[in-house]
Amino acid sequence: MGQTDLSSNSLISHPDVFADIINAIIYGGEQVLDESSLKPYYSNNSAAKGDSRLKGLYRDNCMEDMRNGVRYVIWGIESQYVSDCTTPFKVMGYDYTAYDRQIEEYTYKNKKSGNEAYVKVLHPHQKLKPVITIVLYYGTEDIPASIQDMLDIPKDKAVRKYIQNYSLNLIRLRDFTNEQAEKFKSDFVCIAKFLSKSYNKAEQIKALQEDKQKLIHTRDTLYTLASITNDKRYLNVKEANKEESAVCEVAEALVQMGIEQGIEQGIKSIIETCKECNIEKSIILSKISEKFNLDAQKAQYYMDKYWQ
Repeated sequence: MGQTDLSSNSLISHPDVFADIINAIIYGGEQVLDESSLKPYYSNNSAAKGDSRLKGLYRDNCMEDMRNGVRYVIWGIESQYVSDCTTPFKVMGYDYTAYDRQIEEYTYKNKKSGNEAYVKVLHPHQKLKPVITIVLYYGTEDIPASIQDMLDIPKDKAVRKYIQNYSLNLIRLRDFTNEQAEKFKSDFVCIAKFLSKSYNKAEQIKALQEDKQKLIHTRDTLYTLASITNDKRYLNVKEANKEESAVCEVAEALVQMGIEQGIEQGIKSIIETCKECNIEKSIILSKISEKFNLDAQKAQYYMDKYWQ
């Protein structure tokens, strides 16, 4: 599993973020699912390969939705960053393991109560709860939306009508509009806004600078942003990298970092140019101190760093 997977999965694993994603996508932003109703559901499984080794099936995030103490549905949220053509088959396998676990639960219950179904395994009244998996796609390339997209289907019509399909609940985050991004109420709103097609880079920063929402999981949010945008500056946000930071505080810290990076690049350029022109160190120190309003210690720091 890559660092991007670990970052976003860590953020989504928080019940408030998980519930928010379901509410924004399934319920159009209505606050239907409460985080208190969610309970981790471990449906990871393994399957035997041809060489007798086991191949693991590991879900990113899976929760059972317990409403009034009764299992209502089992939700899965998978994060996908590149166009993996095997995704529809993997999700089909993930969902199967969640159904298989429910069957095992009934089998154990029946055996314990002495009411085994034997060959039938399940009694007619023992219904399974639906398993719904949402695939959050962060990439830009096309991705197969169903297993039929990856099947070499015969032209024989008599055969074609018997070929089953399994479609993904594929959410292309980069296709989100501003209105869709605003439906998120948790820390995931930062991710949605940064990927939304409605924003360019400047508009993204401006939108976040004006956002007074408090981040609950600041560190996980910053790591996720760093991974999906490939912008490591997020990992260097010191002041904002604390719990209960406001979104606008993070944005301001990033803007300030950008300014500071620009200043440092200017200092580096001056030092390297002056060195090539054989200008004395003392003169360079004086010039960068004056131009960038640096004290002697800071000016010397940059000299030591870039005078090579």
